[in-house]
Amino acid sequence: MSILRALGYIVGSLALGAVLQFASVRLGWRPSHGWSSADFIISDGVGFIAALIVAAITARMEKRNISEYGLPLVRNAAPLYIEGFIWGAAAPVAIMAMVIACGGAAFGGLRFHGAALARAATLAVVAMIALGFLEEYVFRGYPLQTLARGIGFWPASIALSVAFGLIHYFAKPMEDWIDATTVSLIALFLCLTIRATGNLWFAIGFHAAFDLVALYILGAPNTGNRGQQIPERLVDVRFTGPAWMTGGPRGLEASAFAFVAIAMLFALYALRMKKGSHRAALSRVDVSAS
Repeated sequence: MSILRALGYIVGSLALGAVLQFASVRLGWRPSHGWSSADFIISDGVGFIAALIVAAITARMEKRNISEYGLPLVRNAAPLYIEGFIWGAAAPVAIMAMVIACGGAAFGGLRFHGAALARAATLAVVAMIALGFLEEYVFRGYPLQTLARGIGFWPASIALSVAFGLIHYFAKPMEDWIDATTVSLIALFLCLTIRATGNLWFAIGFHAAFDLVALYILGAPNTGNRGQQIPERLVDVRFTGPAWMTGGPRGLEASAFAFVAIAMLFALYALRMKKGSHRAALSRVDVSAS
């Protein structure tokens, strides 16, 4: 039953999000042919609103508080988000450092200057914040809480992480097993942070920063953008190495070095937990049987 509720939530959120996006088009929004910051802000913004609406409905049906689905207004929400943002920014930088050390990429100059740079950077940050809230809430909010109550936290985390990777694999062109695997492993790492902190704040910050740095600063391509670099990237970057090193059209997530960076994430975060910087907040991650 918990599996059906989790699946129903994901499908319902994505379906309502599609309806709201269609309404936005009818109201005058014209999506670009490639990825753009404005498109992220509108599409992911209304998608997150849709996810909140469906969550509110399910909370009412289950006689729960919507804050139980991962976004409680706790005192440490902002510090957790900022910490997640720092970790998320560091991960693609680590991958890129290994690529550059092997001669697989080179930096050029800034693509914007002055007011244009400030505008492009601001839109990029807002766009990736919207993306982080949408994807983390839809896939690791209500679904993770619900599955955890039914089958246990780690089985639920593994199932949702594999599903997240498979969605990337089948829903985007030019994907390969490396990208699907690393996406699943990153999702599992984010589940670890949810287990440790009791909420989504760290995970959302991580997700936003990872994509911001990878797409806009390091200029990694993405198959969702037809294997091209995003036009509004802030820095000129040339990828010259082989696909196994750079990720090719799939971007840094599909680099072989991503496995090294992910292993570092797990190891360093485990050390962080061991030192007591984070304590498992099981009262907020309800893993009791339904």
